[in-house]
Amino acid sequence: MKVHVPKKTVADTLAHVERIIPSRSSNPGLSLLRIDTHEEGIELSGSNMDVDIRARFAADAQGEGSYALPAHVFSQVVRALPDDLVALEFGEKELDLSSGTFATKLQLMAPSSAPQLAFPDELKGALDAARFVKALGRVRYAAAVADYQAVFRGVKLELGATTTRAVATDGFRLAYYQLDAGTGLEGDIVVPGRSVDELTRILDEGEAKLSLSEGQLSVQSGSFSLNLKLMDGTFPDYERIIPKAFPVSITLDAPKLAEAVSRVALMADKSANNRVDLFVRDGVVQITAEGTYGRSQESIDVLQEGTDPEIALAYNAKYLVDALVPAAGDVRLSFSGGGPSSAPSVVADLGDPSYLAMVVPLRTG
Repeated sequence: MKVHVPKKTVADTLAHVERIIPSRSSNPGLSLLRIDTHEEGIELSGSNMDVDIRARFAADAQGEGSYALPAHVFSQVVRALPDDLVALEFGEKELDLSSGTFATKLQLMAPSSAPQLAFPDELKGALDAARFVKALGRVRYAAAVADYQAVFRGVKLELGATTTRAVATDGFRLAYYQLDAGTGLEGDIVVPGRSVDELTRILDEGEAKLSLSEGQLSVQSGSFSLNLKLMDGTFPDYERIIPKAFPVSITLDAPKLAEAVSRVALMADKSANNRVDLFVRDGVVQITAEGTYGRSQESIDVLQEGTDPEIALAYNAKYLVDALVPAAGDVRLSFSGGGPSSAPSVVADLGDPSYLAMVVPLRTG
């Protein structure tokens, strides 16, 4: 059975599928790429047990069949092909692959050796893909990375009748982004952070279709379909810990503050939480850091509000910068306590009120 397809088409599709299929696994079948050919085109599929992926693209396929082969070997060969067109000829035990002056044979495995995947035919939920990516991208940084932090390693999706909110926190910082649009689905779910990364890579222009089943979120966007295994556990009641009263608030350009903190933090002691100190008084925020190689500081004029004339706090520089980066313009940075207090500070994006972030200062007492 022969198939002709442009190299770019198969290479671009494989780039997404290969990311999910493990190159090594205690289960050899997980390293396999399944290929299904039909008269209308080709399907590539695979899984890592947390994410299932299926990709479809049009091709000049003469007949139907199902095959399997090591995903990463096939991908390496395709990327190295010299010509713009690829010819695939599937036999019983081998795949003859040629492109321009190059030709090779790859051993085929039984298709039953690859994961047997099922994707829903009907997805009743939907959300604009670009807005979905924006919501996930604004909060992903706040999710935990350590395995022991369990549910904190995920992004919570709150699916309401008229709103969709993405939330992430690692216990030291928090971010949420709320869309004023429902998906047609309702419920609270937690998607692993790494699965969120794969989802944002495949979301295309137009509408993303969604479906919820027991322990699984299914998403279809363009030519890609994903099944995402959901996390167990109870996400914290984060709204309860977001402060409502602030003795001092400052308003300024988010990129300007982020750049200043990053510069000053070059001198910060990396073994002491990458600490930078902020001191606010008389409409000026002074940023300082000190470490083994020296001391640095920078001052920025701000709009200062609140009942207290001054406040001093310390932050992990990376945490503060991460909270500022999603905002393109002015933000209001509100401080709920200074000195030895570790009461959270809140970043509100004045240009996009859908975004809110919270950062817990370092204890200084």
